[in-house]
Amino acid sequence: MKRTVFSKACVVALGLGLALVWSPSAIAQNTKAKKSPSDRTVRVIMGWAFAAVPDKIKGKDGKEIVLDRSDSSKFMIPVEDARRIIRVAMRSTNAKLCGLQKLEVQNFRKMMAKEKALGKWSANQIRFIHRLHIAAGLVMTGGFTAGNEAEGKTDGENDAQKKYNCPPEESARVTAAIEAYLQEPN
Repeated sequence: MKRTVFSKACVVALGLGLALVWSPSAIAQNTKAKKSPSDRTVRVIMGWAFAAVPDKIKGKDGKEIVLDRSDSSKFMIPVEDARRIIRVAMRSTNAKLCGLQKLEVQNFRKMMAKEKALGKWSANQIRFIHRLHIAAGLVMTGGFTAGNEAEGKTDGENDAQKKYNCPPEESARVTAAIEAYLQEPN
């Protein structure tokens, strides 16, 4: 008898759960495009990318340029733009893992050309976008380390590529995604 009552209670609970999941408001929420990666993930990767911006760089003329990193707002870009860069970085990293280095480079160069063509980024923001692309790739491959762990660490992307066996269908999917991106106008 107890087992039957318990079974009925489970069925009722399951039915209520399904009714809530399939309610019109739940359906409307599920049909909204999910942000991927999440805002939190994007912000964390942005923080790592900002930490990777160097204090000094060499200019085109070979002279050293000191970057003022005291105000992060001079480097940061909006979260939605950063999410777009991270998605491009995901394609680049997948290409690298599948041994498609030429497509990886083309994907990165297309992204940089598109961002420069927007005409809305400062030189520091363009530097940040470059670092964001790198940081996102390192996060994907597990090669991003900080602090004492970073000392003496080899290139995480190369380690990941050695460990990853890219099936032909994955390689074809990555190739198609990057080729479609390359056809987009700047």
